[in-house]
Amino acid sequence: MQADVIIIGGGIAGASAAYFLSGQGSVVLIEREPHFGYHSSGRTAAQFTVGIAAGTMRRLAQASRAFLESPPPGFAEERILTPRGCLTVARAGQEQSLSRLHDNLASVGARAQHLDRAGALALFPALLAEHVASGVYEPDAMDIDVNTLLQGYLRGAKARGAQLLAGASIAAIERKGGQWLVSLDGQQIRAPLLLNAAGAWVDQVAGLAGVAPLGVVPHRRTAFTFASPAGLGTAAWPHVSNVDYRWYVKPETGCLMGSLADAVATEPGDVHPEDIDVAQAIHNIEQDTSFRVGRPLSQWAGLRNFTADKNPVAGARAADTEGFFWLAGQGGCGILTSPAMGQAIAAIMCDRDLPEGLRALGVSAADLSPQRETLRPAA
Repeated sequence: MQADVIIIGGGIAGASAAYFLSGQGSVVLIEREPHFGYHSSGRTAAQFTVGIAAGTMRRLAQASRAFLESPPPGFAEERILTPRGCLTVARAGQEQSLSRLHDNLASVGARAQHLDRAGALALFPALLAEHVASGVYEPDAMDIDVNTLLQGYLRGAKARGAQLLAGASIAAIERKGGQWLVSLDGQQIRAPLLLNAAGAWVDQVAGLAGVAPLGVVPHRRTAFTFASPAGLGTAAWPHVSNVDYRWYVKPETGCLMGSLADAVATEPGDVHPEDIDVAQAIHNIEQDTSFRVGRPLSQWAGLRNFTADKNPVAGARAADTEGFFWLAGQGGCGILTSPAMGQAIAAIMCDRDLPEGLRALGVSAADLSPQRETLRPAA
């Protein structure tokens, strides 16, 4: 099979890239798992927020808002975003951290409200007053319908002629005669351009292609659901966390989701929750709220993949084999930044300027480059 671009990795990153690139040429999207979005993309808190510490990631989130709020006609039958709000609370002495969060939100034009103790408790009444001094509220944070977004990318890419291959194990990758040759069970795909969007496995895919690793490190995060207290209407409450990120809680349909907000470096794989992490998360939540969690209804773990500077990568390195591109290191923000990241990598691979929406927020190709100074190993 001949194509213009081969994309390896069928999570949200690869799917968004396929959507935006398929309008420019023929695309083949390859996913090893039996269905798309199996790993990190299927195990997310599904929150849209721009309260992100890493500067480029924060700007990419804001640049993605317009697409998520108003996707192109026919992209999705259901709305992708629904209002939720995000509350971050602090104890006495943590005001400086809250101020940094407020400034980060304001830096990309997002609304942010300083709250006193009473204001924070009014939004999330389960907080214990003695453990809350103040808060910052992001009223325009949203819940993301991840499946609607993922299926919109896949359906749109397919409508534009993209070939979507799930359950496809890669046996070999080589560069020959100006083409990338990707060998699968029973077939070979050729294209001049190859995009590595394999999430936690990007460095492994690079190794198959004879390309040096980027240094992306997968981190495990654990989450679980638990019953809402009887008689307490939590459905309209915001997502809430403490400013030192020892836990977070988010209302879900008929229950609540909790997490330790952990980031434990691990090897790429199908990760599972550790009992000790779930127990620690429950302890932390019960220290700061009136919730008594009891036995979780469900629990799981997912991977968040970080570069050295915690900002994502989209582009190519001069030292790599010609036609090899990276889309990696979204650090748990891959869902909410996928419109901007997909548009960015499509522009870069087609040798065009980044879209105006990204440039207006100060995002440049150099900010996303895998050659940027902040990703270079220490001498």
